[in-house]
Amino acid sequence: LMVYFCSGTDSERLEWFRTINIAGEKLTEQELRNAVYAGSWVTDVKRYFSKTGCAAYGLGSDYLNGSPIRQDYLETAIKWISEGHIEDYMAQHQHDQNANALWRYFQDVITWVEGTFTKKRKKFMKGVDWGSLYNACKDKQYDTKKIEKETAKLILDDDVTKKSGIYPYILTRDEKHLSIRGFSDAMKQKCYEKQKGKCPVCKKKFDIEDTEADHITPWHAGGKTTEENCQMLCKECNRRKSGK
Repeated sequence: LMVYFCSGTDSERLEWFRTINIAGEKLTEQELRNAVYAGSWVTDVKRYFSKTGCAAYGLGSDYLNGSPIRQDYLETAIKWISEGHIEDYMAQHQHDQNANALWRYFQDVITWVEGTFTKKRKKFMKGVDWGSLYNACKDKQYDTKKIEKETAKLILDDDVTKKSGIYPYILTRDEKHLSIRGFSDAMKQKCYEKQKGKCPVCKKKFDIEDTEADHITPWHAGGKTTEENCQMLCKECNRRKSGK
């Protein structure tokens, strides 16, 4: 039996734990952090986030991925409240007598989610970065009936390939969250041949490799990913249209 005594800064000790974490069932990153930042705060926070059937599981299991006992729930909660600075947050609170602040924050996030998106759709809501959305949008006022109507519409839209992205899209209006379906190679080839290789904007002729498929009517304006709504623009014209 080999016993290691590890000294150094918190970051040095965490890196050492990562180095020796190779035998048997590997510890998760959060399990390693719990060891490095062990103290009264970690002891208390585990009763909320780290046991089978814990309070966090009962409240948020429809919205979080992972397992409480492998510390996934705890890691997610700290990531949310610290905006990604998990180790800094744990170091700051290591010797706090309790973890009430994190637990209250987690409750606030879930309450806000359920009050903003009033119809629960576990299939699509699980694993969304709810904490980041809460941090950015919690003070804004929303028409929940309008949100539900748009959510239902987007779920039925075949061009929306990432349904979980509907929730951040509705709050931010950033289409990248939706992963809008692209045109197939067959559609692109047909459109290119129909245009006789010419970009409809600059009227110059290009090889197909130097063109990109574009929605004539943008998706957000009701355009669909269909052959009839496809045009092949040269890369420069497409960049200008997209504002890239």
